[in-house]
Amino acid sequence: MNLADKKQLFDAFFTLPFNVKINLEVLDDSAELTEANLEAEIPYPFRLATELSRLDAHNAFMSKGQQLSSDVARVLEVQNKKIDLMLSYLLMQEDKQKHRYVTDRFGAGGLTLTTEQNWQIGDKFKLKIFMPEEACAVYCYAEIIAEKDADSGKNFDVVYSVIRDEDREILVRMALHQQSKQLRQIALERANQPNEKE
Repeated sequence: MNLADKKQLFDAFFTLPFNVKINLEVLDDSAELTEANLEAEIPYPFRLATELSRLDAHNAFMSKGQQLSSDVARVLEVQNKKIDLMLSYLLMQEDKQKHRYVTDRFGAGGLTLTTEQNWQIGDKFKLKIFMPEEACAVYCYAEIIAEKDADSGKNFDVVYSVIRDEDREILVRMALHQQSKQLRQIALERANQPNEKE
């Protein structure tokens, strides 16, 4: 895949202003970013997070239209919360301070961040994305496809160059959920503004 293809992949999904905690670990130029290599090295907590997220989405779909008693719903909610807490603890062990960054923009095709690192277009990374409020995390390979100067360093566009389909779906759901929350917040702020015509 050439640089133009990678930029097209990045642009194929919308990004939104959102701060997400990530780890970026630089890989050698010679590193082969293949699906087989990715599949072989994904840490178990990320596999678990993906599977639980997939099951949650499936259960939400299946339970639509089904009325559960309030007691059963409460028990299921508590059990789900316990699982989320244990998963969050496991994922915390994967978050390495020396590789930690926070995104400026986030989407299902890539992300943007600002840092003082002297990275260049084509640099490759192992990428860990942590979203504890969504009880999920994603592990994939990524690559810098654009850079520009910023007030506090450089601004980099990073594309997810090798990612499992199920993880891409999780990122799509996460991005849509965050966009929905942001739109609701904007609508709420507008509704609370005094009417200028009065």
